[in-house]
Amino acid sequence: MEKLPFKSRVELLNTTLGKSEDACAQRWLAGQDIYAPGEAVQVLHRQITELWQCGQEGVASFMGGRAAFYAVVRTLGLQPGDQVLIPAFTCQCVTNALTYNGVEARFVDIETETFGMDAEALAKSITPRTRAVMIQYSFGLVCRDLESLLSLASRHGLWIIEDCAHATGASYRGQLLGTLGDIAFFSSERSKIVNTIHGGWVITRDPALKTRLQQVYAQTADADPLFIRALLRTLRHAVLANQQGKATADASWPQEQRIPQMQQTELSGLFSPQYHWRMAEPVAELLTLQLNQLPELLLRRRRGAEFWRRWALKQGYPPALTLVGAENSWLRFPLMLSAEQKQQKAALEQALNVDVGVWFTTPMHPQPLLLPDCPTGMLAAAGCINLPTWLPE
Repeated sequence: MEKLPFKSRVELLNTTLGKSEDACAQRWLAGQDIYAPGEAVQVLHRQITELWQCGQEGVASFMGGRAAFYAVVRTLGLQPGDQVLIPAFTCQCVTNALTYNGVEARFVDIETETFGMDAEALAKSITPRTRAVMIQYSFGLVCRDLESLLSLASRHGLWIIEDCAHATGASYRGQLLGTLGDIAFFSSERSKIVNTIHGGWVITRDPALKTRLQQVYAQTADADPLFIRALLRTLRHAVLANQQGKATADASWPQEQRIPQMQQTELSGLFSPQYHWRMAEPVAELLTLQLNQLPELLLRRRRGAEFWRRWALKQGYPPALTLVGAENSWLRFPLMLSAEQKQQKAALEQALNVDVGVWFTTPMHPQPLLLPDCPTGMLAAAGCINLPTWLPE
């Protein structure tokens, strides 16, 4: 395997944070009242409105992509016993947002060209209780079967939910992802295109859904101020780790002062209050700073993806499919390996000098789940790895 030109380990998380975000977090931690009257959330909503052309009433921001999806479920008025079809290659945060509302998650098999839902499998999975389809853009890739998925859902009168957690800024045939269906949610969690440690938002262009979304948003609780302060400390830790190394950052901001990617309650399937929190002012200000940089962030990730595409071809690995008309966000560069190769992740990391991601290790990552009716999803969970696209320049 050829030697790569990385002088230090290339990481997957917290790559886009810099001095402006650190200064913002420092200012809020210095004593500003997190819930003092402010305009950061309003400014953010206007920014999202301009980017996705959804109108001011078609935006709401929350304390996570998972919280945003939870709000989507409530906005659509889904009831206990209703089904939402989701890809058999996703995260427990997705299923939690459904089960917390008593809604059934029905898994649909995927394809491994773009790791999206397979249209033929979708057609076979629709039942009289199906109310919605969630189209997930894994790794920021436009799905191979996107047009067929949209057509099938429309033909059956199903709500179309776009999961854009990996795909902020991606587009298809000149139209931003998130504007192709009825409603969409995004994430600014620390592993995503834009980063506020935790955060997310919902957009819709549907007039009736706009009204319902604002009703849901009005009923959503403010985040715990202690959580927000811990989030700000976590962000400062990440910036310091990028600049001076993890040991120095750990000394300044020990683990007990920071917040994890997932709460233990979530991993246990129990309700976590974070799913019912709206975005706080400091986080909105951070997200505005990140979205201001979105064009540059996407360009750098696309350059990183091109680096890996050329590398993969030299190694004999087929790269993921890029549809004609697709402008992928390339959050990660996925590769299908054998199960044995995926289990040797540490050796691959040492050889490449990069962090290797394992999304997803099961169809409902990270919880064990066997889905015999979704063999391709099981195959992808066993063999798919992903590589960082935010590369040194």
